[in-house]
Amino acid sequence: MQQDLTFTFDRYLPLLDPDHFSDVAFYQGLEKIGYRQVLLGGTGATNLAHLVRELKRSTNLKVVLYPAGPDSVAPADVVLLPDVMNSNSHYARPFGSGSVSTAMHIAQRGLNFLPIAYFIMGNSTARWYFDAFLVPKMKIVVGYALYARMVGYRVLALDYEDPALQIDPKLIAALRTIEGLQLVVSDEFTPESASEAMSLGIDTIVTPSNIYEDAADPLALAAEFHHMLLRSG
Repeated sequence: MQQDLTFTFDRYLPLLDPDHFSDVAFYQGLEKIGYRQVLLGGTGATNLAHLVRELKRSTNLKVVLYPAGPDSVAPADVVLLPDVMNSNSHYARPFGSGSVSTAMHIAQRGLNFLPIAYFIMGNSTARWYFDAFLVPKMKIVVGYALYARMVGYRVLALDYEDPALQIDPKLIAALRTIEGLQLVVSDEFTPESASEAMSLGIDTIVTPSNIYEDAADPLALAAEFHHMLLRSG
């Protein structure tokens, strides 16, 4: 087993589903724009290992993998181990069967990994999929985050992918007081709203694959995000 304790996310990462983005030329386009990291995840696991190998062969991108489960573990630069802190599911919660099985696959293959304390904040597809309960008060979220940091998590991810839910600046400010915790927030941002959110103190912004799937020109959208969030990085 190995864990690169020096690894940090870039300030912006597009999450891309390999079922929709399997052409290496698209990723070469991202690299040409100036991207250094890419996040792969979603339902598309059939050709995931092949895509990861091709990206490592044909680009200099750091490939970060968000596996849907043990079957989608592939030899990326970093494999995420997301534990859904507010999940009722025996599969997705910390020490759940899916988490344990995924960890075993990572260990058996000697891959670099990064544990993530993951919170689903609203009514989204992820909440349904992971059977997550909503946390009613900010101080409880902060308590969970503090506990997660104390037991060793270095990254906290908040999933805000609910159109009715707004990012709470007070919560972000409270989480920033936890020393050594990198804060990641995912939402269906526009480049402009992502920049506004980052100004609250968020370390890394993540956008879901569907905003690129729905875009008329995905590379042009990626260039807009890069201009707003990564150009000076």
